[in-house]
Amino acid sequence: MGSPESGSTSGTPTLTGSVFMALFRVHSGGTATQVRPLPQAREKEVQKVIEANLEPIFGVRFVRSEFNTGQKHRGRIDTLGLDQDGSPVIIEYKLNANENVINQGLFYLDWLMDHRGDFEVAARAALGDAEIVWSSPRLILLASGFSRYDQYAVNRIDERIELWTYRFYENDLLGVDLLSTEEVPQSKTKVKAIPAKGETGAKTKSEKPEYDLEHHVAKMSDSTQALFESLRDAVMALGDDVTERFMNQYVGYRRLKNFCEVVGLRSKLNVFIDGPVSDPDGVAEDVSSIGHWGTGQLRASVASVADIQGVLPLIEQAYKLQS
Repeated sequence: MGSPESGSTSGTPTLTGSVFMALFRVHSGGTATQVRPLPQAREKEVQKVIEANLEPIFGVRFVRSEFNTGQKHRGRIDTLGLDQDGSPVIIEYKLNANENVINQGLFYLDWLMDHRGDFEVAARAALGDAEIVWSSPRLILLASGFSRYDQYAVNRIDERIELWTYRFYENDLLGVDLLSTEEVPQSKTKVKAIPAKGETGAKTKSEKPEYDLEHHVAKMSDSTQALFESLRDAVMALGDDVTERFMNQYVGYRRLKNFCEVVGLRSKLNVFIDGPVSDPDGVAEDVSSIGHWGTGQLRASVASVADIQGVLPLIEQAYKLQS
């Protein structure tokens, strides 16, 4: 057994990040009082709150709770959902870091990719004729804390796995936090599809292809590629909690959920912005009533460096709306 980390008891890894964030309420006179964290809630209580608020917290639509994986696998997936980009989502909840939530989550993710039809039936029963994209399914693991070993392991696995911590506070407050991956960064240039059991890496006619950075820059001219790289760097620099996703028609940027998407064209970039942002200069136009790629309802055109400077304040507002 390796040496325990500094600050941990023998054989017990230290939890990564803060188990809870110190919150303060600032009163009208300028004084601040701390909002106290509550005792740990039971797993089912956490699940009930999250499932009732999947869209505002994660940008995920609810599909099914306690989904039975059948007699052979003999398991129950805590929560199934479908996110803004059409990707299937599994959410598993654990009270503490000692429970083997990562292996359990991987087991269910593997089951999901081998039983796509079961998910599609459940999703369409709950959501109607929903578009389902299998190129980048997500596994959200929600616990009061994770060890650094857990975080390192997840960052080394080529899957769409996210570690989230949560804490309830007095005055009906809930805090959620996506753990940073900066210690062992995952590639920002590839999202790899997970083949089902018995499948090879080759694509079939019925299988949707995987998408990566090259898929998008191939559609752009050299000048547009340069604009995209500048804009991309600025968006990723907004915070360590920004996640980049390569979908078929756009590149999405998410914090808790999507805050902007970029569509690359030969002559320009179309940037779609999510959320009610202030736009006094009229940089973006409302496209909520017309068909468009991306989940944002505001569209701004970027054809120059000056255009990037004009749209960045709107993107930053959308990012901060998810604080």
